[in-house]
Amino acid sequence: MDYDRFSTVEKETAPPNLKELKNVAVSYHYTSSIPLAVWLRTSSRILKHAEVYLSQGVTDQAYILYTRFIDLFAYHLYKHPDLTDLKRQKDSDLYKHYLSMKAQLPKLMSDVEKLNDVLKKRHDDYIKSVKAKGKLIQREREERLKEEATEFKRSMLLNEGNKDIQDKNAPASDLNDALLAKKLRSLSRIRLNNGQNRSRIQKTTYPILSLPHNNIDHSVPQLNDNIRQTSKENKMTPKQITHRAVNFTEKGIPLRTLFVPSNLVDEFLKIASRNTKRKLETCGLLCGKLNRNAFFVTTLVIPEQESTQNTCNTKNEEKLFEVIDNLDLFMLGWIHTHPTQSCFLSSVDLHSQNSYQIMLNEAIAIVCSPDKKFHKHIGVFRLTDPPGVDVISHCTKTGFHPHNEKNLYKECQRLGINNSKTGHVVMMENLSFETKDLRK
Repeated sequence: MDYDRFSTVEKETAPPNLKELKNVAVSYHYTSSIPLAVWLRTSSRILKHAEVYLSQGVTDQAYILYTRFIDLFAYHLYKHPDLTDLKRQKDSDLYKHYLSMKAQLPKLMSDVEKLNDVLKKRHDDYIKSVKAKGKLIQREREERLKEEATEFKRSMLLNEGNKDIQDKNAPASDLNDALLAKKLRSLSRIRLNNGQNRSRIQKTTYPILSLPHNNIDHSVPQLNDNIRQTSKENKMTPKQITHRAVNFTEKGIPLRTLFVPSNLVDEFLKIASRNTKRKLETCGLLCGKLNRNAFFVTTLVIPEQESTQNTCNTKNEEKLFEVIDNLDLFMLGWIHTHPTQSCFLSSVDLHSQNSYQIMLNEAIAIVCSPDKKFHKHIGVFRLTDPPGVDVISHCTKTGFHPHNEKNLYKECQRLGINNSKTGHVVMMENLSFETKDLRK
């Protein structure tokens, strides 16, 4: 896929320092009410995502995810209540999975230390370059002012010299007239002191440096060559073009843009049509790639599932995740139908969405209400953060149940090019995708 046509050049900004990155890394919602199996699956995705970031040279995001993985195992998962029972079943696949992931900690900690050095050097180098540019600008300014002052002084000396010559050669009557004219000019300057004598001011402010003189150095300072060289080096090649994050969570964490093929929903509704006629829900997973700081949905996966009028649960999840891992895809969210209901997130949907969003802040839920009696047929949602993610993460209820808290989720589809702040999800035409139906 040609991602360049969706790209924008990201303005150079200061790289975050280590303290900022560490704060982001540990700013996630952990609760032991979420089963250990879910946390282990989330941890696997965190490592997978970190590896992708590292392969693309996005070292700050890789650092955040590696640090988060370490934090999870070092401070939380070893105390998870599910682990007590698993230790009694030492041969269980889940316990083996836990041990194998925990065994990676020493190497990951070593890798994080190396990334720590890389990121610190990058930040320090940026600060040094900013200071160097500041000094360079100041030096150029001083050189420019010096040249202007020298030229002004030269022009004044030339004028005075010409006047002296004229005065010496002039008759007595002419001298008197010259003195009178000089006084009149002096009076005129006093009257026009408040900016009326614009031509005089402009000459002083912008001296003409058209003729070379022996006492003026007209060579370009050597440092200017460095500026031109730096400018050439800073010109971004196509591989360096990135998408600038313009959306943020409620607590200020950046949300990268997520591009969804505009015809994906129609394709999904065709697949779901048989269930829809029987008033049964259908669900699918939105999977894709990270490219230059933006996500692209490239694959619609239809898992094995059990459906009712109001719910849809995936089956054989091991096979599902194996397929996603083999394709090296990010889980970017999910899509499901409401055959008999309007377009919203139910309490069950909120918990499902939370399981995606704790893995990836940008993860979304697309809800389709195909029945013509509903005014709104498509909704693109995410949990608010806060309060949504925190409330749902700490909710231990199952099934349909009320949540008294308000504003737990919001729409996040971008409403046009000129309304980028309305959401991080862009429905884009001419984006190709493939469908993998695991029910067959």
